[in-house]
Amino acid sequence: MWFLTILVLSLPKVQSSGNNSSSCVCMPQQLCSAFHRNGLVDIRFDQGTCTNHYEVCCEKPESLKTRKCGLQKGAMGYRITGSGNVPYFGELPWSTVLFEKKDTERIVYKCGGSLIHHRAVITAAHCVDSVTDGQQWTIRVGEWNMKSRDELLPHQDRSVSEIVIHEHYRRSSLRNDIALLILDHPVEITENVGFICLPPPAAPPLTTNDVRCIASGWGTDAFQMGKHSSILKKVELPIVPRDVCLRSLRSTRLGKLYHLHRSFICAGGEHNQDACTGDGGSPLVCPIPGQPGRFQQVGIVSWGIGCGANNTPGVYTNVALYGDWVDTHLASRSFDTSLYKYH
Repeated sequence: MWFLTILVLSLPKVQSSGNNSSSCVCMPQQLCSAFHRNGLVDIRFDQGTCTNHYEVCCEKPESLKTRKCGLQKGAMGYRITGSGNVPYFGELPWSTVLFEKKDTERIVYKCGGSLIHHRAVITAAHCVDSVTDGQQWTIRVGEWNMKSRDELLPHQDRSVSEIVIHEHYRRSSLRNDIALLILDHPVEITENVGFICLPPPAAPPLTTNDVRCIASGWGTDAFQMGKHSSILKKVELPIVPRDVCLRSLRSTRLGKLYHLHRSFICAGGEHNQDACTGDGGSPLVCPIPGQPGRFQQVGIVSWGIGCGANNTPGVYTNVALYGDWVDTHLASRSFDTSLYKYH
């Protein structure tokens, strides 16, 4: 216990290793090994550069020094055995939880979201349109299992200082269902916290010929009488062409005259493979062409007809339409808009 107390109270010391002048963090050797988990990163250290005899100079992972947006993790830790729809801890580091503050001691799960900047989260406008006072909301990043604190790295909570709802959002139809949440102070980028990329305006539209995409969230497992998941879930989905989606939606209670607004895209349509109630605001991410293991957010979970039971695609906000809108609002607050862009 005494040894652990020393580790907690002693802040890591950043020093330069004598051989390559790259920065490193002094820490016990066993923690350095855990930092570079599963042998995926070469460990470089020099015992002589640290003042404490039990520490080594452990080089910082490159992903923490120059973390790019959209980098999927997947080898940090554990997931539930046999649950292919449960991502590894830290696998989707842009995933955020939106809590509504009910009183000084109680917060309630509301929606999902995605981190694009140290102080900015994207979510669905319908998640926050009923309570537009930012102080009523809390964002959590780095979460995996909401019922457990026995995780490899801690989550981070931040209060929302400002809500920006798209000026052409319509509650009745959910068109332009997008909002920005500005955080009161920055989150720290760690192995389980990172940014998602947003698609550039000139990005070609995705088709069913592309690699499958991922929707994720802490929503329910069924539309009626479903239970919220305490653990982050994911599901792989195809992008559905607009004409195919419209035909499918018109075969439901929406009727044959239904018009799908241009602010929406569709994904899914496979039996029991869908986002559901409580997943609103969560991201739909797709691989970036030519960059394996890196993702862009193409959709925001918006609405659907049931949840995966009738083979009807789910409907998502088309994020590619809102790049300029996001840039304008973040730049006006002097935020670095390059953090969520890829080249």
